[in-house]
Amino acid sequence: MKSIPVSRILEENSTYDLQLALRTPNADLNRIITEYRVQKHGLAFAGFTRYLDKERIQIVGKTESAYLETLPLDDCDRIAKSLCRHDIACFIITSGIEPHPSLLRQSVLHNLPLLATRHKTSTFINRINRLLEDHLTPTTSVHGVLLDVYGVGILLTGTSGIGKSECALDLVYRGHRLVADDLVLIRHFPPTTLVGQAHEPIRDHMEVRGLGLINIRDMFGVTAVREQKRLDLVIQLLPWDQYDERNRLNLEQKTHRILGVYLPILILPVSPGRNLATIIEIAARWHMLVKMGKTPGGELLSYLVAKLEKGNP
Repeated sequence: MKSIPVSRILEENSTYDLQLALRTPNADLNRIITEYRVQKHGLAFAGFTRYLDKERIQIVGKTESAYLETLPLDDCDRIAKSLCRHDIACFIITSGIEPHPSLLRQSVLHNLPLLATRHKTSTFINRINRLLEDHLTPTTSVHGVLLDVYGVGILLTGTSGIGKSECALDLVYRGHRLVADDLVLIRHFPPTTLVGQAHEPIRDHMEVRGLGLINIRDMFGVTAVREQKRLDLVIQLLPWDQYDERNRLNLEQKTHRILGVYLPILILPVSPGRNLATIIEIAARWHMLVKMGKTPGGELLSYLVAKLEKGNP
């Protein structure tokens, strides 16, 4: 499991424009964060701490701060002490609010980092989530091309030189969008979402044999590329002589595993003169029909089986 210390948040303060200030200078900044989503206390301030996750950043906004202000000091001390005993990673106070004295005092006593930001809660959560996603979500890199075809995220795979980039270029020329060429960075957002993007140095670029590197954004405009896309379908390009003819009707859906998530996969045989771009467009439409519960091949097979069972030719 990936993790980062609280100190990393302060190191990335300016990069993500978090506007953070540490209010407990002697706190332990080596406390570990493992979750890429923050947690707002809610009922924890009322004493219900069963679902308090100590390895998540704890956000204290206007609501929590205002609630503490309505309580006697002894009750505030009790609540703050109860929260700090959970050995959580850190508190972050939003909206430029001064930390409640009880929370600040207990944080110091428990050597717990307490930070404050001038950002409103919603703004800060968006920014800190980007940082946490960049550092904590499970990732892998896959050799292939990621495209947005009719809104379907299609990952083209296959051996080097089989024609993935040329096929992708044809699809871009038809109005579809390139996400990444050659090396796709994939992130896993539980439970089953995979999001792909290009590695920063090669973003918007594609290698075409004979031409070299081309910049898709410069050549086709900003509508020809997108920064990231959810993966929906894997298409493996395979030399024609390696294709298994027994699965021509594709009645049994195969899957491909990436970061523990199973995606549907189609295997397309490649031969000279075959229009792969058109077939991939049809594959995207086929995937949308399957998501709607329609399986054209299966429907035909069911019809034929019913006819045979009735004795009708």
